[in-house]
Amino acid sequence: MERHVQRSSVWMRLASLLLPLLLGAPLSAQRPPAARQTSSPVGTWRGTSLCLVRPSPCHDENVVYRVTRLTARDSLSLDARKVVNGQEEEMGVLTCRLGTPATQVTCTMRNGVWHFTVSADSLVGELRLSDNTKFRDIRTARAPR
Repeated sequence: MERHVQRSSVWMRLASLLLPLLLGAPLSAQRPPAARQTSSPVGTWRGTSLCLVRPSPCHDENVVYRVTRLTARDSLSLDARKVVNGQEEEMGVLTCRLGTPATQVTCTMRNGVWHFTVSADSLVGELRLSDNTKFRDIRTARAPR
């Protein structure tokens, strides 16, 4: 009898996993709502921007990025700052495009392209030069409000 109950239990668990697939429900429907939501890039991000080409005039930096929406639906502004001796120093403001999916951000400048991906509370990216050299690696986390 105990062996029959164990088999029954295994079959019930297996059925609960397979039934949604057989009925056409996507796997994402089984995740809690928070896991399905994509984060907006809008906000303040703090982390590191590391140089990948050495030697070069590039320096590893602690960074703060403030991302805001512009008037066009797919346009963003990225105000980039580095932290030196505990103080933020302005590096520049980039105009960026929100991609498809809306977790992709691209900022084009004269000598390269910044690519960022938003995932929950992280903004990860890179700077690629015009010749496609990966020049910087960026890892940031959303700053508390």
